[in-house]
Amino acid sequence: MYCPRCGTQAESGSFCRSCGANLSRVAKVISNPELSRSRASKQGVGTSVGVFNSITVTNEGRDLDGHNAGSVFGHVTIDLTATELPPGETRINLFSIFGGADVYVPDDVGIRITGVTIFGGVRVRSRGLGNGLFSINDYTTPGYAQATRRLHIDATTVFGGIKIKR
Repeated sequence: MYCPRCGTQAESGSFCRSCGANLSRVAKVISNPELSRSRASKQGVGTSVGVFNSITVTNEGRDLDGHNAGSVFGHVTIDLTATELPPGETRINLFSIFGGADVYVPDDVGIRITGVTIFGGVRVRSRGLGNGLFSINDYTTPGYAQATRRLHIDATTVFGGIKIKR
């Protein structure tokens, strides 16, 4: 095991020989899978970031309401087609800095986009938002308020792009 504080390999004992961190707590969490699962992953609140790489986030087995996702010199894919979104509004905060993001949304879900675009773009099912330089986005698909399932994405892009697809 490696010390989570300083990164030194710990051979044995309850404390790190380099920095003194209590390793018995870390060992307890690692050995108990129920403790190692974060409550955030079950409730959707959490953060997923692709930094110089690509990541995929899906709603399979969890509610993504309140989730933060982004790409920094990378790419993030959010697939919301694995299972039905819960009734009501699901909110996702999405940012793209020198990167890109694709969000796959079922046809029956109403979409609302808010946020800021600086030298980038946001596309919602082939409709471009903003002018490419600086834009404050506020777009709602027709019938959003009446839709049983709604998705609100607060999207911030800086030299990046976000595409909402089917």
